[in-house]
Amino acid sequence: MQFTDIHTHIIPAIDDGATSIQETIEMLRIAYQAGTRGMVATPHMFLDGYEKNDILLVNDRFADTIAALKEYSEQPEYAFIRDMRLSLGSENYASIEFIDALARGCVVPINGGRYLLVEFSPFLPLAKIEMILQRVLQSGYFPVVAHTERVTAVQEKPARLQDLAAMGCFFQVNADSFLDSANPRLRKTSLTLAKEGFVHVIASDGHRPARRPPILGAASQKLQQKYSPQVVQAWLQDNPARIVENLPI
Repeated sequence: MQFTDIHTHIIPAIDDGATSIQETIEMLRIAYQAGTRGMVATPHMFLDGYEKNDILLVNDRFADTIAALKEYSEQPEYAFIRDMRLSLGSENYASIEFIDALARGCVVPINGGRYLLVEFSPFLPLAKIEMILQRVLQSGYFPVVAHTERVTAVQEKPARLQDLAAMGCFFQVNADSFLDSANPRLRKTSLTLAKEGFVHVIASDGHRPARRPPILGAASQKLQQKYSPQVVQAWLQDNPARIVENLPI
């Protein structure tokens, strides 16, 4: 199985992810060794403290990263980079700034398509989450809710996602939330979402080589103890690849 990871912070020194191109390369190496072949860089946007709300800046920084990686990939020890399919997206924090940018068309969807990764405050009421997701849909995008398992309202009653799914929303869960080492509340919610059919994509939300590394293989092995290889493949390979290719899932 070759994984596609649609939620990573691999652009160096743009948010709380990789701090240098060397850390970016190490994250790519870790992901590659764990079976990932496609990665989407999703820097934080519209989140206080980062001031990275300019889509031209985000695109330029991604282009700089790709150019640097291309140079490194010419060296034998970094040849694995050539096998990695990298594309750009963003992790959009649901805020007034995001709503304004959405209205102006100034957002960065995944690989230039119609899927948009949206992050919510864990404590935001579900009614407000639904209102924002409706705005995303009305703007012509398919919202993918980032790390859905972190939302308190979802933790309290996962079935609340039924209405959002019926609207046309998709749900991403972090890979490490399924592992035994995870926060018990996050693990319980993630397993419930998987059981109830509210998982469309599993991604790493990888930030640093040592802090939430971009590893999907461990979750794949764990989930295959409960689910068929075909179901796990849909979460980790098929659905995320279709998102990157801007195809229906």
